[in-house]
Amino acid sequence: MSRRLPSLNQLRAFEAAARHQSIKDGADELCVTPAAVGHQIRALESFLEVPLFHRGVRQITLTEQGRQLAEDVGDALDRIEAAVAPALNNSLSGTLKISVAPFFGNRWLLPRLEQFSAQHPEIDVQPVLSFDYVDLAKDGFDAAVRYGDGTWDGTTAELVFRDTLRPVCAPQLVEGCTLPLAPDDILSLPLASAKNWPDDWTAWAEATGSALAQDLAPHQYESRAFMFDSALSGQAVILADPRMTSADERAGRLVCLTERSVQRSQGIHIVTATSEMGRKVRAFADWMRAEAQVVQ
Repeated sequence: MSRRLPSLNQLRAFEAAARHQSIKDGADELCVTPAAVGHQIRALESFLEVPLFHRGVRQITLTEQGRQLAEDVGDALDRIEAAVAPALNNSLSGTLKISVAPFFGNRWLLPRLEQFSAQHPEIDVQPVLSFDYVDLAKDGFDAAVRYGDGTWDGTTAELVFRDTLRPVCAPQLVEGCTLPLAPDDILSLPLASAKNWPDDWTAWAEATGSALAQDLAPHQYESRAFMFDSALSGQAVILADPRMTSADERAGRLVCLTERSVQRSQGIHIVTATSEMGRKVRAFADWMRAEAQVVQ
């Protein structure tokens, strides 16, 4: 039995414009021009022989027929997306769209991506650097790389590595000192931490047996990126995982004051909007985990 249906492009263009109540916003979502969306909507109206929008000077509103069709088409597209998701998730080829915080992306992930591509040339990784916690399903991401304790509502998080923190700073801050330094000597220097993790220094001090553990008041920065900048500029000592500082240590921009460290609850996670990882995300997570075992 043949089906009398409009094209999928027409339905997608109409549904996106209807959902946003804007042809321009619908076009932005579909990565096409507003003219292309307008053409597809007019073709759909011609096929159905009913108007779907009231067109004003600067806005569009749905007609009653358009409102009902938008609801039904939206539900149908949701079902189609759910139907094809298992096949997409089980494929070990194609695009892998990943949301990554700029700090971790620039410092650790991006310099290593060529190694993943060499191992999996059939997977096209598309990292998107963003400071925001994006809505993975709504914004079309396969996964995200996030830093934290692994608890993000509506997601499944799998640990890549936990932070193992040790003190580092710019060499000029400890010029003339003999390394390694004793814990109490380190804690007498200017200290900095990230606002979301204010207890790192206290945990490190307690782990190293310092008597100053209860009297610490490090300067708090809004983000880890700002905290690292304070260390690189010679303003303070910070606690950082060697996976994040090794390149700067090799270049002489940072020095490790002691190898005495403390492991913390926070770290890097692979995060998905579904309970099961697809094969592409699994391959990426396994590669990241293997890379994280080696401090380069």
